[in-house]
Amino acid sequence: MKRQEKYKNLDKLISLAISREKPEFDFDKWKAEHEREIQIYESQTAEQKTPRSVRIFEIGRTIMKSRVSKIAAAAVIIIAILTAIHFLGVPIEGIAWADVVRPILTAHTVVFNVIMVEEENAPVTRVMNMGTQRFRSEVLSADGKTVQVIIIVDYDTSQMLQLIPKQKTAVLIDLKDVPEKPENVLEEMRNIITELQEDPDVSVEPLGEKEIDGRIAEGFRATGPDGEVTIWADPQTALPIRMEQRWRQMQFVCTNFEFDVELDESLFSMKIPEGYSALPKAELPIASSTEQDLIESLRIWAEVILDGVFPRDWSTEVYVDDVQQNRKKFAKLRKEEKVELGLKLGPGFVFFNLLKAENDWHYVGKNVKLGDAESPVCWYRPDDSETYRVIYGDLSVKDVAPEDLPK
Repeated sequence: MKRQEKYKNLDKLISLAISREKPEFDFDKWKAEHEREIQIYESQTAEQKTPRSVRIFEIGRTIMKSRVSKIAAAAVIIIAILTAIHFLGVPIEGIAWADVVRPILTAHTVVFNVIMVEEENAPVTRVMNMGTQRFRSEVLSADGKTVQVIIIVDYDTSQMLQLIPKQKTAVLIDLKDVPEKPENVLEEMRNIITELQEDPDVSVEPLGEKEIDGRIAEGFRATGPDGEVTIWADPQTALPIRMEQRWRQMQFVCTNFEFDVELDESLFSMKIPEGYSALPKAELPIASSTEQDLIESLRIWAEVILDGVFPRDWSTEVYVDDVQQNRKKFAKLRKEEKVELGLKLGPGFVFFNLLKAENDWHYVGKNVKLGDAESPVCWYRPDDSETYRVIYGDLSVKDVAPEDLPK
């Protein structure tokens, strides 16, 4: 398209926006008539170190908020567009979905907070990732000042170290059946983002600006067949500030991101710290979790945590909440018993989290009592199966055809 044609088309567009007549714009006259709007804009941007290309578009936003005429608004658009044409080849600041996910996908070290249940006094976990094979999780107190539990995982050595600072106890756990590409919270985020990017049917919705923890952030929501991911990022640096994930059976919020920060190697050491007493070594299967592990987790949750009733839902968030509500019961357990209980519960959650959308998981166990042989608790369809596996309140399991599933 020739240069004259570009201006001709632009002229037509502006004409249609304000009237049937061809506009004649006198910038000096317009500026003289709108001194107040210019002053407002200049006062708001005087302290900002914003590139000129950004300010061109911001002036339009500022003036549109004041009571200017339709002609004046169109004039601002003309200025912005023509100036943008003048600056072709000069990068214009602005962020997109690809910008905000890039640090998550590429950073070598990433530190962030994870919140499973967004409510008052909900536990916060500080996660530190060194590459993809090593990570450290610190479960913080409600005020964020005390580290209650530390879990260090090294997939290269297939080991996990759990530390309880207050009690000065440690347990070294051998991880069994570790997959070639084991996942942690960071890898889970990366896999979900990659899956969203590779799906041509996924839509990314700009959410505009919002204040997050006292900072202005720009948001994007990507929605796919298995859930959605919302990311709020700094509009200047494109670095994520907050990430909300609702994906398959997993829901959590990540905040306080730090990318490519220097992390001391000692933070990921499998050596038991001086002054800690070591509990007996344990084992934890990762990829070989089975339906029986799920059943055992259901039993423990109902029998030990909730006094004979199955939880209102099966999710990490509900589990964390139930444990918090019934923490007095765990105070009676010995250290070894707490570790053993956690190791028995873990594989069931692993099995659950490995289920895919096509496994069609359903949980209906709310208010069902342990031992009730007539009431279903949950069901799913195993891979390549025409029937479903239904688990009942007495923890029995039946194969059920799709048309015979509980209503």
